[in-house]
Amino acid sequence: MWRKIDDYLTSWRKESNHKPLIISGARQVGKTYSVRRLGEKYQSFIEVNFVTHPQYKHIFELGYDPDSIAKSITFINPEVHLIPGDTLIFFDEMQEYPDCATSLKFFCEDGRYDVICSGSMMGLHYGDITSNSVGYKTDATMYSLDFEEFLVALGYGGDFIEDLLAHMVSLRPYSELQIDTLNRLFIDYVVLGGMPDIVASFVAQRNFSGVLQKQQQLLADYDQDITKYAVGLDKARIRNV
Repeated sequence: MWRKIDDYLTSWRKESNHKPLIISGARQVGKTYSVRRLGEKYQSFIEVNFVTHPQYKHIFELGYDPDSIAKSITFINPEVHLIPGDTLIFFDEMQEYPDCATSLKFFCEDGRYDVICSGSMMGLHYGDITSNSVGYKTDATMYSLDFEEFLVALGYGGDFIEDLLAHMVSLRPYSELQIDTLNRLFIDYVVLGGMPDIVASFVAQRNFSGVLQKQQQLLADYDQDITKYAVGLDKARIRNV
């Protein structure tokens, strides 16, 4: 599915002297998927996931400079090739090892490799970072699908959305057909929410079969995950909220 952040990521890459990027957001909103799509445009894409491959937490033991990190990554995976000017390094699940943000300053100064970090609930962990590379990074937040992205997922093109906006800007009333269709689509969107997996299921089936179960499972996963990184009394307080 097309996401607005895809355009943002493309623009970020084209910027001269762009800084390392940190993308934060709730789980399952599509952060990893969008970064992987961007990675397809590079000659070399290196994904470092601190959850599925916890051994990568040790790649900073030799230092936070790009050469030391590259040496450690290639030691773990000798098939990796870092190509100056055409390599994207993706640190995923950053909340598992937030101190990796310290390396962003050195990647920014070095300039040979593009770096993106992604993680959920990042705000809870900045206090644990030795140096969060202030001035050497760009922060972005990704959310679930908005109504425009939902319309695109259903197959509506840019002309439809531009016309939708034009009516709002000019205050021109919609026709009965338009308003009935938009009301139906918006109610579907409100019932579904914007989580990509749920929207994808609806688009594929064109009905709500299995949607409630997916929503309930997502809430259960959030309930388990939301206190995973909390400490002390915060666990109980967060659960109460």
